[in-house]
Amino acid sequence: METLARTEPAVDALGTAESRPFHGKDLLQQVLISSLAVAPDGSSVVYVRRTVEDGKYARRLWRVSFSGGAPDQLTSALAGDGRPRYSPDGKSLVFISDRSGKPQVWLISLSGGEPRQLTDLPGGVGAADWSPDGKSLLLLAGSGEKRFLVGSPDDPVARRIRDYTWRMDGVGYRDEFTSIWETQISGGKPRRITEPTYNVEAAAWSPDSKSIAFVADRRPEAALDEYPSLWEISSTEIDSSPQQIAVLKGAVVNVTWAPTARIGFLGINKEKAPGWANVDLYFIDGARTQLVGAGRDLNIQNSSYGDYMDGENFGLPPLVSLDGQHVVGLVAHEGFSHPYSFGVDGEVAALAEPDAVCVAIGAGGDRVAVVASSGGPSEVYAVEDGKLRQLTNDGSRWFGPFRRPIEQVRIDHPEGHKLDVWLLRARGREQTRMPLVLDVHGGPYASFGATPWLEMSALADAGFHVVWSNPRGSASYGEAFTRAVAGQWGDRDSSDLLRVVDWAVEQGLADRGQVGIMGLSYGGFMTNWMLGHHPGVFAAAVSENPVSDMLAEYASADFGRIIGRSAVGEDNPWEHPMEFLERSPYFSIHRNQAPLLLLQAENDLRCPAVQSEMVFAILRSLGREVEMIRYPGESHVMLAIGRPDRRVDRIERIVDWFEKHLRPSG
Repeated sequence: METLARTEPAVDALGTAESRPFHGKDLLQQVLISSLAVAPDGSSVVYVRRTVEDGKYARRLWRVSFSGGAPDQLTSALAGDGRPRYSPDGKSLVFISDRSGKPQVWLISLSGGEPRQLTDLPGGVGAADWSPDGKSLLLLAGSGEKRFLVGSPDDPVARRIRDYTWRMDGVGYRDEFTSIWETQISGGKPRRITEPTYNVEAAAWSPDSKSIAFVADRRPEAALDEYPSLWEISSTEIDSSPQQIAVLKGAVVNVTWAPTARIGFLGINKEKAPGWANVDLYFIDGARTQLVGAGRDLNIQNSSYGDYMDGENFGLPPLVSLDGQHVVGLVAHEGFSHPYSFGVDGEVAALAEPDAVCVAIGAGGDRVAVVASSGGPSEVYAVEDGKLRQLTNDGSRWFGPFRRPIEQVRIDHPEGHKLDVWLLRARGREQTRMPLVLDVHGGPYASFGATPWLEMSALADAGFHVVWSNPRGSASYGEAFTRAVAGQWGDRDSSDLLRVVDWAVEQGLADRGQVGIMGLSYGGFMTNWMLGHHPGVFAAAVSENPVSDMLAEYASADFGRIIGRSAVGEDNPWEHPMEFLERSPYFSIHRNQAPLLLLQAENDLRCPAVQSEMVFAILRSLGREVEMIRYPGESHVMLAIGRPDRRVDRIERIVDWFEKHLRPSG
């Protein structure tokens, strides 16, 4: 065993916060930093600060100087203000806000005054970016043309569905594709630039403001599986036709351009863009597509996640232009993510290598800033001289009383590989043998880092040791490690999880009869899988938004075909029925005797409610201890963006379940 790190409680600007236990209701005091933008002259950073007020989220814009000092508040409405973007001259800011109902574009002068609304598109606006000449905005918004509705849009007769890609978690019905729109800062009606027959994922201005590069799948086959490529279209010519400028074997996932001299884009150059594959960076050099950092096994994204992130952080991997010759992005590495610079000349350089998870990045005036988390909530940091210099302490102040030391160790597996494990010891009983909970991350092609989820803190403060790890299948350890579970979910990673349990018992952390397991999404899959394939190992379990039935997942989930291919290794269940059945945790769940709590978001389209219902029906029919909690209106990542009172309820139920079933009787 190799001890790697032990993070200590942070000391904020007010001194060491008085320590006290974390409970679910403390979530209502959470302060969270999500996205940011850096001024063109590199003087300041505008960031989004999320709080909970009157039972709802309020997102406001704040600004902090790179030179230090107290941040100043830019917006004050009880609304959702996000995605700030500086004007090219640095004098004003556009942002997306729902203060008028649907999210629209608003403009605020940085010299003072109230914001004014710039758009009023019926479906709202998802993104707005300044043209380099400062005269107009590129918008990503609904096309305005309904795909499925029959009859009146306000009271339709029916939906006529012909595409497999008709729904998406967090969105619901994809009645409209996203299109590129352009609007003048001086006023006037927005003009749609792309056709309403395909979905635009991302877009970026050219340096001369005359064209736009964008990511979309315009093939007829996109109705079944979407694999976007890179296109360019004129922003000045009416009815201009897009020209394809780059295509990969898999998919293009994001793009940046101005002020970089060449177009840079992120993508996966493997057939069908498998989830285990690295996200690579490419530059367009004339007619040639140049791979940057070939042979370095870099995954240019953040693969770790949790409830220290907001909705914007769950989007496309970030890619930002720094200057005419460089772009910056985040690289996943062993559970963490670091800011990197990539030059058009092929140079690759780590800008900092902290023990932190960076979730957002911005650049301007040769300066780079990130939103990063290390053992607690995220803060804004300047990236300087290979290190991170903290600029804010919003989250540190809130979470200070609850922050505990986190230990990271690297343990050996009998098959020869090593596993990263993090340990949060029971508060007040650090050196005592206590009940232990193993938390399993989702994906499977994601990762944990050193920042605990809030239920981990709540469990530790309730007297449980909590461990989490990155078994095979986790991203950020190289493609071979991530690919190890492709087509065989549950096999190799179950061996890794059992090794973590053995290690915890060997270390004297817990008795074998007092070990619980929990997980969300793929973590829910693994929880159900372990209960059925290794009965008796775990004394209690919590499975949240799981995958349990691979055939039902294929038929009812937004990415069901992709998930089935990843889990089973095959495309079509009718050709491989037994493989789909045997890879379904419900097929073996009847062997489970451990009490199981199922948590299910009712509007989850990634792992629909039937996945929990299947397991509940089997165990309830057998008279086993099982309970299902359903959260109305919530989507897959409820733990981070769900309604605050439901998130509180979730944490309290997790703690109560393990309190009831892991504590020794008498």
